[in-house]
Amino acid sequence: MTKKKAKIKPECIKVIFVEGDADEIVFEKLIDYYRSNGFKKQIKIINTHGFPDEKEMRKHLETIRRCSKTPVMFDTVVCEYDTDVFVKNSKQKPDWKMVEANLKRLFEVIHFCRIQANTSIEDWMLDDLEGLLKALCLPLNTQLKGQYGQDKMKALFRRKNIMYDRYKGREKIKPFLDKLDVAKIREARKKELKGLEKLLGIDI
Repeated sequence: MTKKKAKIKPECIKVIFVEGDADEIVFEKLIDYYRSNGFKKQIKIINTHGFPDEKEMRKHLETIRRCSKTPVMFDTVVCEYDTDVFVKNSKQKPDWKMVEANLKRLFEVIHFCRIQANTSIEDWMLDDLEGLLKALCLPLNTQLKGQYGQDKMKALFRRKNIMYDRYKGREKIKPFLDKLDVAKIREARKKELKGLEKLLGIDI
């Protein structure tokens, strides 16, 4: 009688898609903060260097599945983006119900949620303005200039002759963003992070 081969248990993967380098740095810090408070599950952050639409997400999920040596189960897929992206660039909002349905059908995604950074990830960083000014060695009474969060960040970095590029400027901006107090940012953005934290079982 031949023995049946043991069924290979699929690898459970949680994925967070982010728009750029700045978002990636913030979410790396956020996940580290969760880990320091007892969170142990693995999360893969994928930087799409632009709005992570369905086409981009499908491409990356397919690559993960194709390159994995074992079966893959996408436990949670998260899409993070700025809420002002549609206003500033006049983009048409995706049909999120359709996006979710397609990801669940094509990749057997169990949970899908969105994180809408209101109004941009730069506004999140400015929740710890004191920490940012200290990191840049700027006076704490420095006035912010610009209409949008990204404009304000560019103006602050320009004071130190540093170009702020949220999409492809990781090496230049990371030393400063690493000094932000992510606990302060998380506290200010609890509403926006509620869906993610619920799926991850975060209870701090």
